[in-house]
Amino acid sequence: MAVLQGLCKNCGSLVVYNSADEMCECIFCNAVFPIGEVIPVDAELKDINFPMEKFEKTTEGTGKNQFSTMPDRVTPAVERNSKSSVVETVVETKQFEVQAKDVKAPKKVVAILTAIAGVALITIICISLPLYKMRTSLLAKMEDKMPAVVENVANVDLTKDDDGNIAGYSIQGISCQKVSVLTGDDIDENEARLLFDNYCDARKSISSKYGNDDVKMKIYSKNGVYTVTSEKADFSENKVTTASSK
Repeated sequence: MAVLQGLCKNCGSLVVYNSADEMCECIFCNAVFPIGEVIPVDAELKDINFPMEKFEKTTEGTGKNQFSTMPDRVTPAVERNSKSSVVETVVETKQFEVQAKDVKAPKKVVAILTAIAGVALITIICISLPLYKMRTSLLAKMEDKMPAVVENVANVDLTKDDDGNIAGYSIQGISCQKVSVLTGDDIDENEARLLFDNYCDARKSISSKYGNDDVKMKIYSKNGVYTVTSEKADFSENKVTTASSK
């Protein structure tokens, strides 16, 4: 007994039947006919006129049509193949995933950003350099005047070490408006005011635009720490606060 294939004589669909059967059944149009009337699969179809009649499905069919009894192996195979394709596609996508280092800005954008950065840098230099030169020049002049500031008021170490640092005082700020003085002497409030006035006068002698309204002096003495400030530019009112003086 062999399983054979042919074409339905009614609709031309593929039919599968056993050589030992007498009748063949088409599962597409429900036609039942002798296996001797099955059309060979290699027949010239253009010479065949298919009736295309409609038949109702009955329980009296041959029951031998292999299309209705063969297990469906195609669909599971297609599903497995589809899943494999999806996995491969994901892996392939990850291999060619675009990263930040792969993104390159257009040359025009790079040129514009470079120009903006250059202009910003030049602007910063143009603003900072004059301020730096002004501060450096003022600091050098104030250091030359410091011996006169502390003379006959307090004993302050004015010597410089190898790095140019001075042990007895420190001057800070763009306009040298902050100064700290260290002395081993006992200092009272009058002497603290005198040190402050002497410093402000020296600073003003360099340029008239420098007043004392923004100056803040801290004096570290043997008997306490003084913070001296002025609320008026005419030196008429100096404020002295002592942290731990006796």
